[in-house]
Amino acid sequence: MGNFSVKCIRLHQSGLALQRVPGRSRIDQRAGGGDPMTTSNVLSSPNNKNSAVRRRTVMLATPVRYLAIAYPIALIAAILALRFIGERWWATTVALYAPRLLLAMPLLPLIACIVWLGPWRLLWTQVLATAALLVLMGFRVGWPPAATPGAFRLRVVSCNIDTGSFGIDTVIRSLRAADADLIVLQAVHPNNYESLRTGFTGYAIRESGQFWVASRFPIRDLMEPQELLHAGVLRSPRFVRYHIVTPAGPIAVYNVHPISPRDGLEELRGDGFRHQLLRGALFEAKTRGVVIDNTRLRMQQLRTIVTDARQSSIPVLIAGDTNLPALSWAFAHLLGDYRDGFAAVGTGLGYTFPAPRHAWMRIDRIVADSRWRFLQFKVIAAVLSDHYGVSAELEMRDAAAARPQ
Repeated sequence: MGNFSVKCIRLHQSGLALQRVPGRSRIDQRAGGGDPMTTSNVLSSPNNKNSAVRRRTVMLATPVRYLAIAYPIALIAAILALRFIGERWWATTVALYAPRLLLAMPLLPLIACIVWLGPWRLLWTQVLATAALLVLMGFRVGWPPAATPGAFRLRVVSCNIDTGSFGIDTVIRSLRAADADLIVLQAVHPNNYESLRTGFTGYAIRESGQFWVASRFPIRDLMEPQELLHAGVLRSPRFVRYHIVTPAGPIAVYNVHPISPRDGLEELRGDGFRHQLLRGALFEAKTRGVVIDNTRLRMQQLRTIVTDARQSSIPVLIAGDTNLPALSWAFAHLLGDYRDGFAAVGTGLGYTFPAPRHAWMRIDRIVADSRWRFLQFKVIAAVLSDHYGVSAELEMRDAAAARPQ
């Protein structure tokens, strides 16, 4: 018993000594092994590796969550700015004519990050972003109505042919194939007149500068408006009006081509947006001034067109290169009383410029007052110029239908 007590006391003392050795466990020191808690062993531990990965994941997940929410908010803000500010501010004017597909670039990376990092419930933000992108890009799904038996129907084609630079024979061949009752062309060069007359025998034809029309029905008259005074200089209002006598009665057709924003955009671009931005030229008063003056002239021309059209006592059609893209404030403000053919019954994006590759704007339009109803609308796929042509089929409503006020 005495020997047993002595052994216990010795074991107890040795245990206390081991406890005083820092950084070593009793078992390891008894076994004479190394220290498993060194830095290299801690980092090589599977549990600690998983912890480091989790920390990095958390660090990435936080900004992804903020971006996932901010992205659709930014897209909605862009829609509101274009629609409600638009041509009233030079910066949103420029943005109206920029390729909007670029705004879709963050969508897929954000979806992948949300799926990988979570939480998946944030995917609703990208559903909202997708819907906003479709609105920004002008996507439509149309439901063409059935034609009314006995109603007068009219098929209209419009195209900016860019002076026939892609070949006037191609223009004639494609437009003849459309079998239209009314063909409305812009940017026609006088050198094209003879070829167009030959190509559209059997139609009534009128020519006026860049504007050209062929009609299966008699053209009673052509009105060329007076020049506008803009910034002390007389400028063309860039439209003509025809009175055409159809079996359902006379109609007013406006062939329009307001001034292009190209001058302002080219001044802004200079020798490249990057160089302009680096040297601060994008924000110079001269650059802004060109964009602002160009826009004001276009607005003045559009107001002249609309003022004349609203005075018409007969059904009105307006066709041509309007130079007004989707979400344009000017279109909604000045032409909002008229129905746009693509918006009414078209499907897809309806882009018409720049052709033949990578078109990103819908600026070629056919619009009508309330005395018409659109039955079909499509973009002509044939490459006729740097614009795609558009065609629409309409029927005339009851003659008593009220015109836009």
